[in-house]
Amino acid sequence: MNDWQPTKEQLEDWQTKGYFIIRGAVPRDNAIEMRGVIKDFLLRPDPGLKTDDDPMDPMGDSPQARTARFRKLSGFSARLPLIWHSYYGGQTMPSVGRYFLGDDIFLKFSSCFVKPARTGSATPWHQDNGLWRDGETEPFNFWMALDPATTDNGCLQFIPGSHKQDIFPHLLYADSIHGELPRERVRQMIADSGVEHCELDSGDVVCWHSSICHYSPPNPSPNSRIAIAGVYSTPQITRQRQFPQPYYWILRNGELCADFPPQPADVPERSSGLSPFPKAEETMEPAG
Repeated sequence: MNDWQPTKEQLEDWQTKGYFIIRGAVPRDNAIEMRGVIKDFLLRPDPGLKTDDDPMDPMGDSPQARTARFRKLSGFSARLPLIWHSYYGGQTMPSVGRYFLGDDIFLKFSSCFVKPARTGSATPWHQDNGLWRDGETEPFNFWMALDPATTDNGCLQFIPGSHKQDIFPHLLYADSIHGELPRERVRQMIADSGVEHCELDSGDVVCWHSSICHYSPPNPSPNSRIAIAGVYSTPQITRQRQFPQPYYWILRNGELCADFPPQPADVPERSSGLSPFPKAEETMEPAG
């Protein structure tokens, strides 16, 4: 495992903007290999994964049609050893996690984001804490591009410094795919602070604070945008699981947990579920 240390610029970006970039966190050839494995996985007749509904017309139920409408594959980390050993439990990201969180770390959340060429839909403006609603602000978020992520194919966008603001109650609009920030609030924050587009090459990673406001637009381009994301946490931060997907050990006493399948972390599941997000038309938006 690498002994990773942030640069002065990365630390400044983390503190002032709420995110920073690690170029070449995974070798580009390795990232491209992971992309190929994921594409092959998506083309299976039944990938066997929970997928988010997408507002696009599903265009049939062939494997090719499914790859054109997938937005997110949840709990993807433990499916493929290449992804586990190269990324979540690899040489770089556990070392980054240890710098920020210490010697005992587990993977709280993992997902594969699929934004297909020409049909990939937007992910609305949100704060991760605003979606999770579990009261935890300390977990460490990271997202790696497998395809190059550009302004043309729907790269992530951040409102710099928004991680220093409150966690806003998220709403459901008539066209929402999940809870999102109040749209008038977003317009005001963009007017005040602007937006930064996070362009990444294959193997680059962006890490962000779980309270930062972020978004990715649709992908009208001829180039796909596949990425994989994760959230590290610790036993001190996360004492109960909000969602049913398992948590997996990354580091224990500073030692990398290199086994595959990964070892589940014994974190009890909360008994009570979350209430639905309120509908926007039934809620007054805060003044800008």
